[in-house]
Parts: sequence; C-alpha cells; structure tokens
Amino acid sequence: MTRRFLMLLASASLAALGGCALSKSQIRDESLGHLQMKASEVTAELKIDTLVSGEKLDDDARNAVRYFGESYQHEGHGKVVISRPSMGPDDVGALRASSDARAVLLAEGLDPSSITEGPYDASGAGSAPLVITYKTWEASVPGCPDISSYQIAWTGTNGPLPSFGCAVSSNLAAQLAHPGDLVSDHKMDPADLKRRTIVITKYRNGEATGAARPSEASGAISKAVGS
Repeated sequence: MTRRFLMLLASASLAALGGCALSKSQIRDESLGHLQMKASEVTAELKIDTLVSGEKLDDDARNAVRYFGESYQHEGHGKVVISRPSMGPDDVGALRASSDARAVLLAEGLDPSSITEGPYDASGAGSAPLVITYKTWEASVPGCPDISSYQIAWTGTNGPLPSFGCAVSSNLAAQLAHPGDLVSDHKMDPADLKRRTIVITKYRNGEATGAARPSEASGAISKAVGS
C-alpha cells in the first residue's frame, strides 16, 4: 500500500466515525426523552360488595370507607363520587349504605360540597356493589422502553442506551408524595399572621427577629465534643 492510500483510508475511517457519533447536545436530548416524569390522572375506586339488606354498612366496610376518605384528603382532587345501585336486588339497602358511607366521610372531615351521590343502573344484576371513587394523580416515566430485545453490543451511533436513567427516574416517580405537583404547584399552608406581626414589630424596633437559641438565652457557651 502506498502512503497516499493509507492516508485516504484513515481519513475515510475518521469521517465514518464522525458521521455515526452523536454530539453532546444530541446525547442530552435523547436522554431527556426518557427521563421526564409525568403525572397521569387516574381513578381511585372502592367497591363494597357485602351490602346487608335493610342494614347499614358493617364495621369492615365502614373502616374501608374511612381509610378511603383519608387517602382522598391526602392525594385526591375534585369530588368523591358515591354511586349506589338502582333497580337492583335491594334499592332501599343500597340507599342506606350510601347514606352511611357519606356520614363516615363527613366524620373524617370531608367538606359536604366535595361529596356527590347518584345511582347507577344495576338491573338484571344478581348483586351490585356500592362504588366510591375520586380522581388522583399517578407519576410515571412513559418514555422508558422495553429493551429485552435491544442489541446492547451495538454502539454505532455512540448514543446512550434507550433505557439510560430509567431506573433512577422510575424509582423517583414512585417516591413522590404528591404526584400532582408535577402538574401544578403544591398549595402552601396559610401564613402565621401572629408570628409575622411579632417579627415586623421587632424589625421596626431594631431588635433581633430570629428566635433565641437555648445557649444564647442562658448565656452559656457551647463546647465542641472532645474539646
């Protein structure tokens, strides 16, 4: 091989490698495509099948409704919908069960305006449950693909694996206390007006606005451990 031919071959190889390699910005954009967490609206549902004819809910059912109401206050939005069977085996019992479920939810602190009731057609059904639902949010990472058939050894594009970062993002999504924060800001607690007034008064008087530490209040000097 001549020197000229070897130089041409090396240049062609470098050009080929450069053509298949991704830039830093391209790698970043590809990675972001499957690292973004999203919140999807889902329906939380409670079905109570053991409706006793002419009776209110039993203790197990009342406890289930109580827990469901607590969950709604923690993660739900919109209204709690109580759907009772109509034209079913026992409309009177379903109505009493629905009223009892509403009473349990009110006792848990739910606002009456956040609860709505209504019938659903249960004609022809041998048994029809009382259904209670509310809307909530569920966090997920929808861009994470199934790579069970992906050829990991192929690195022609010099890009990251399609699942790069998916495990971390999915675990983080599962740990979110309020997935709805991905949709809108979490509501802040009301301000402590009494404390605000005290701080402003001290500031105007030229006094320290922060709370005194125990050592400062007693005049003692803290010592480092082992000194």
